[in-house]
Amino acid sequence: MRRTLALTTAYLLTHLGYFSLLPVLPLLLERGAGAAGAGTALLCFTVSARAASVLVSGWLERFPARGCMIGGLLLAAGAFMALAARPPFPVLLALLLVAGCGISVNGLTVRAYVALAVPGSGSRHKLFTAVNLAVNVAAALGPVAGTFLVWAGRDERLWLAVGGCYLLAAATTRLMMPPVPATRGEVSTLRRRLSVVRSILRSPYARRLAAVTAVGWIVYAQLFSALPLFLADIVDRRAVAAYFTANAVAVILLQAPVSALVARRLEAGASPLVLLRHGCLLLALAFPLMGIVAHRPWLVFAGVVVFSLGEALYVPLVDTAFADLAPESAYESFNARQIVTAAGESLGSFAGAAGYLALAGHLGHGAWFLLVGAAALVLLGLLALRGTALPPSPAPAPKVAP
Repeated sequence: MRRTLALTTAYLLTHLGYFSLLPVLPLLLERGAGAAGAGTALLCFTVSARAASVLVSGWLERFPARGCMIGGLLLAAGAFMALAARPPFPVLLALLLVAGCGISVNGLTVRAYVALAVPGSGSRHKLFTAVNLAVNVAAALGPVAGTFLVWAGRDERLWLAVGGCYLLAAATTRLMMPPVPATRGEVSTLRRRLSVVRSILRSPYARRLAAVTAVGWIVYAQLFSALPLFLADIVDRRAVAAYFTANAVAVILLQAPVSALVARRLEAGASPLVLLRHGCLLLALAFPLMGIVAHRPWLVFAGVVVFSLGEALYVPLVDTAFADLAPESAYESFNARQIVTAAGESLGSFAGAAGYLALAGHLGHGAWFLLVGAAALVLLGLLALRGTALPPSPAPAPKVAP
């Protein structure tokens, strides 16, 4: 109970800051950098936030996970606060990379902590689901605060507020999170870590899982790259936050029944891969639906609800599925997850910002979403033909912290 409370509180704080920033970040970047610059900055931030920890995970394993969580949170807090000084674009890119690195370190060590301290896929899925609910509570509140500060011309206060949220999360983690011991005494080299990831992905099941996950993240990334630009074109910019808040509230309402259904399906022997593909399918259908009804902004909420249903199914299952891939090391299992997520979400972020800005003026506001949906449906159809098997052997139970 203490672990769940500490983890959900920390995630609530970090994502309150994170979701205050994300819906307006493409708009902030577009002001001074144009389509290519905005896409590049989003790419850098996303790659760093999703995969930077892979470079240092060998060192992270030598230290207690709680300390690494705190270090990542403090690194992100400092970088976000420095952005309040409105640095030139090259410095902004560097600070976004540093902030993303802090987020990545915290994210990897949190997931490794759960895999080490919580036995069994079912128990881990319950904890990841609780975390996802906390994230979506933050996602319901954050966009309102972020859009208010940006439209009031207080960009610097937004950066300071985001950094402050990460500072509070670091304090919460230090005071409330029960410690777990370090898992490895020696430093694991990057070459060794990547070789372990390659060995994981030699499994046909793992390759299919990685492919479906990557497609899902490419589509998911449109939420915070193309969608803010799309909404700013079709509604009053002060109303943009309402759509992101609706997404978060819908996930909160849908998460419990969806997770109960997932738990029953997993207990009955269903493949996580099949369930993930269903989630990806819903994500992929949501954006064309929004693009088709672009001339009637109130109908865009229907697409948001479809997306939210896919998100409630997809996001917790990604962590659940990858937690079982490498029983020997939780860090190496989630390195595979980080690499796949970074590849999908960074590509999606860059393409979402640059692609939408390139097509909207010539083919209409919904053109990019129709293209994304069609491409995703084709890829998911091809992947479905590759099979839906379960992992070849069950993972041994992870070590339980004393």
